Amino acid sequence: PMPALVPHVALTDAEFSAFRAERSAIPVDDAVFRIEGAGAIDCLQGMLTNDVVKPAKGTAIWGAFLTPKGMIITDAWVLRDERAAWILMPAAMRAAMQQLFARSIPPRLAKVTDESDSVRARWLCGGAPTAHADVELFVPHGVAPFTALLLTRDAAATNARLAQHGWNAAPPAHADVAKLLLGWPSLGREIDERTLPQEARFDELGGVKYDKGCYTGQETVARLHFRGHANRVLRGVCWAPGDRPTDTAVTDGEKVVGTLRTVAQLGDRSVALAMIRRDVALGDTVRAGESEGVVVEPPIDLGEPAVA
Repeated sequence: PMPALVPHVALTDAEFSAFRAERSAIPVDDAVFRIEGAGAIDCLQGMLTNDVVKPAKGTAIWGAFLTPKGMIITDAWVLRDERAAWILMPAAMRAAMQQLFARSIPPRLAKVTDESDSVRARWLCGGAPTAHADVELFVPHGVAPFTALLLTRDAAATNARLAQHGWNAAPPAHADVAKLLLGWPSLGREIDERTLPQEARFDELGGVKYDKGCYTGQETVARLHFRGHANRVLRGVCWAPGDRPTDTAVTDGEKVVGTLRTVAQLGDRSVALAMIRRDVALGDTVRAGESEGVVVEPPIDLGEPAVA
């Protein structure tokens, strides 16, 4: 038999049980920008796929910045506060987004500051958070892979304070697991330079609003929503306990119908997110190399793991 793929993330049965049972604080490697000024929110409203005007202050709003042709540049979280907003996106996009903001946001309307070197983000998962001094706390506006998102300038003090309140420090890989099980796309895997929002579950996850004003790339997104459908969609694929995928190509008979994007080993279970042709139905059996998996709709429920 062919060797199994090396998963992007792997947890033992015990680690997976703890992941689902504990109140976890997960550090995320995000670039962090601050936008302030009289036109800050209006500028963001004209760039992000989601609505950043209506949600209440103290909320985290997920969406994407698009090219004029509607392709995703990056997904991002916009965090509203009393004065303006924070913008978080994968660290790999820091330089590109610096350039985009410089081109798109007039300094007379808003000031954008790169805070990536001084501000750190953490996801809180598994319980209701409480606010603490010196910590900016944001709750998601809609579905999210976390309960709350924290911003802080003093990482060590924040870690100690969270531990005192029952939040266990977790590795960054736990964020990948949370996203995978919820069917949440990651830049560089589920999202590349030719991905449209509808292909990456932005509709299902509330990342696009169709009743807001114009934004860059809106014409393509709206046309696909109202007049057509995406030819490929993001699905989950699950394998029987002990079975493993051996190739990233997803096949149905002799036909290649998709690719595995994020692969996880969670105890004795393999699970993946895959970009698959729309005509492959939920519940269908597909192959990934030498192994057979079942196509499922996220969120993915693997049942209760056995603790070794």
